[in-house]
Amino acid sequence: MVSPHATSRSARVLLVNLNSYDQPYPVYPLGMAYIHGALREAGHETHLWDARMSPETIEACLDRVRPDLVALSMRNIDNVQAHNPKSFIHALVAFCRQVRAATTAPVALGGSGFSVFPRELFELTGVDYGVQGEGERTILALLEALQAGRSAAGISGVVCRDAAGATHHTPPHPADAVFTVDPHHDPELMRAYLRQGSLPGVQTQRGCPLRCVYCTYPVIEGKRSRYRTGEEIVAEFRRMKAIGVDYVFIVDSVFNTRRDHVVEICEALARAGTGIEWECFLRPGGVDRELLELMHAAGLRHVEFGSDSFSDPALKTYGKSFKYADVERASLTAHALGLRYSHFLIFGGPGETEATMEETIARAASLPDAYYFATIGMRIYPETPLWRQLAPERRGERPSDYLVEPRFFLEPPFTMEGIHARLKQVVRAQPNWAVGDPPSLFIETMVKLRERGVRGPMWEYAEFLQRMQAASTAAEDSR
Repeated sequence: MVSPHATSRSARVLLVNLNSYDQPYPVYPLGMAYIHGALREAGHETHLWDARMSPETIEACLDRVRPDLVALSMRNIDNVQAHNPKSFIHALVAFCRQVRAATTAPVALGGSGFSVFPRELFELTGVDYGVQGEGERTILALLEALQAGRSAAGISGVVCRDAAGATHHTPPHPADAVFTVDPHHDPELMRAYLRQGSLPGVQTQRGCPLRCVYCTYPVIEGKRSRYRTGEEIVAEFRRMKAIGVDYVFIVDSVFNTRRDHVVEICEALARAGTGIEWECFLRPGGVDRELLELMHAAGLRHVEFGSDSFSDPALKTYGKSFKYADVERASLTAHALGLRYSHFLIFGGPGETEATMEETIARAASLPDAYYFATIGMRIYPETPLWRQLAPERRGERPSDYLVEPRFFLEPPFTMEGIHARLKQVVRAQPNWAVGDPPSLFIETMVKLRERGVRGPMWEYAEFLQRMQAASTAAEDSR
């Protein structure tokens, strides 16, 4: 791919990955890799600082690099756990102050987390510029404006201030929602993440046309899907293999938004034989044996289904386009092919009742060798269908009220404590369930397995550990 922008003067840019949250494992900064690729293709000098991996302080890095622009990438607003909420906003504000105290270079903030609350985070952090949405074109246009001494107001996706201090926000233009470059993977950073158990991501598409009521993917990436070709994915797999990657996560919001796209990617991977295995997110609808066999032949080893519920009434109010029959069919087919699979489930969302919750729990027990990730309630984000249903503006509330302290929707009369207690009962009886972050024993075991060369997700090991722990507890109780 060729960058659509080329600047007349090279700038020195420091790219900063702020995400240090590591549950269930550290996340390699794929979004930053795309920005890195765009800057390099345009001839700019790039440097990296990673909150988890870099050995020096940010102050030392700024002093050494002396950048013309500091570009911060924010992945998450919080940990999206109603029963154990952790906001990352206070740490973000403190870090921005650190950077501002250590350099006079302009500071830009972007990333998926920023794109959910662009204006609010721009004003809260006091950065010079914000970049909403896909940043490859935007960061280059912003650098051009800075080099020319022009205002950045009006650049697609940019949030900035005018001379009087007023905020200007130009939403991303649909024409900018395209893949323009390949990501650049810094070998040293990639290997550092691999050593800590990360599953490097590969993106085959952006945008999500689905209508899940809580989901921010259409907000962050848009509702129109844009696809990469099979040849482009094969080339990226080969580049990653060359720096030591042998297992990746296809991080599309849903890999199978279009069947012909899945077929193209998988046929190309099967022909190429890159030696890389992978997993992905799938929606259960439209998954049949023929498709899964092709995916398996292309290297698929694990599937994470975004099912949300196993009860048809709840699926409907959650905005899903499939029914439990599709979930069951996809699960049984994956099991028959020897694929490890899991389901994400949300309890207490719109339309949930005690009957639908218990139906989901009961049906979960019938699916062979499945693993379940359970969450409580739905995090309320601006511009989602759930936000429009709740219409908080009618109560005088603003998006900023939902930023610093996470807020969740629970269908009355459910309570967080009540659902959590019920799910804890399920976990005690069925070790193939997880609620929230994994226990410390799992983290310690995962590190040891990674050191021995085990790759891929670790939920099957979590189930084994939970079974052992339950057996140990039962033995102690019987004494």
